[in-house]
Amino acid sequence: MRSVSVEDAREIGASFAELAVRSNLFPRSPVHVHAIVSPASGFFRHPVQVQETLSWLRMIVLDTALAVEPNPESRVSVHIARYKGHPGILAGEIVETLILREGIQGDPPYHFILSLGGDGTHQEILNTLVDLPQEVLERIIVFRLPMGTGNDGADVEDLASAAKCLLGEGRFGEVGSLRIQPKGLKGIYAFNIASIGIDAFVTHTANQLKTRFNTDIYRKIADVSVLFYPFLFPTRTLEMEITLTDGRVEQVSGKYVLAAFGVSGHRSYGNHKWILPGEENLCAILDRSLGKKLKLKNLLYTGKHVREEGVLVRKARRVRLHYDASLFLQYDGEAIRLEKENFPCGIEIVSTRIRTLNYRFSSPTPASK
Repeated sequence: MRSVSVEDAREIGASFAELAVRSNLFPRSPVHVHAIVSPASGFFRHPVQVQETLSWLRMIVLDTALAVEPNPESRVSVHIARYKGHPGILAGEIVETLILREGIQGDPPYHFILSLGGDGTHQEILNTLVDLPQEVLERIIVFRLPMGTGNDGADVEDLASAAKCLLGEGRFGEVGSLRIQPKGLKGIYAFNIASIGIDAFVTHTANQLKTRFNTDIYRKIADVSVLFYPFLFPTRTLEMEITLTDGRVEQVSGKYVLAAFGVSGHRSYGNHKWILPGEENLCAILDRSLGKKLKLKNLLYTGKHVREEGVLVRKARRVRLHYDASLFLQYDGEAIRLEKENFPCGIEIVSTRIRTLNYRFSSPTPASK
């Protein structure tokens, strides 16, 4: 399979940046648009799709250029992420050289960071920004485009919606966040869903295989890894101390093979598995036979698993997990192994103060269809 050139990736980033700089989202202020592009993302594994997108973008950019003149003080730059961890470094350089050195007095321009990649790219960029001072964050807006394999953490469902957002049809909102605090480890931020158990193990396996295959076949191989999970990680009792949104605290325990906690309800992960299809943002699933596990996996794509016996769902703002063995933790498509000494592990919803642009109101979830 022919690989996509860096120049193609650069042009796509530049095209979306041109739409942003000509948008009426910033009618009176100059804006510096920074497109951070990850050519290793899933979108760029499909050259035909890339060329079709380039043709479409060229037409839109041409039409927009003829119709709208950007603020003369606005700027566009494209940054290519060349390795894992690089998107976060690039975001840090943008903050350091183009925001902190400008100072925060007076009326400096907005800095609009476009994240063109998968959930890993978005996660790295947001982790770089999340602890910045409020006066700096007030000048930053992030927009996560769906250019990965699953795109569960993107701000829009597809690239057509992304273009509409940038041309003025989007709305601003705050990026949701979870702070994960395993005992004895540095805190971790997630911006979609954090989970422990079998799905985190599959995520870890997929990430290990991803670099060895030039197609998406690694995902199918990773799915087969669930057959070995019971032998590698025999299920033990998971104790959960759940602080509900109304302030009540609930104690739950059982042999849960999976527990997922989202920044809100109506969220998917793992390439559009609707683990949180309704208003509830916590879902835990008791262990069951292999046949029932496979059945439940199919139900996850439509969100119908919540009707099954042994599935717990809650509206929560905090959960504290106790476990007497090691388990994998998944956060926005990344995975780490927690050892026995890393429990209890706390997960809570926290404010990021990071603004984003989104178009979610046009895309119903399975629960609202």
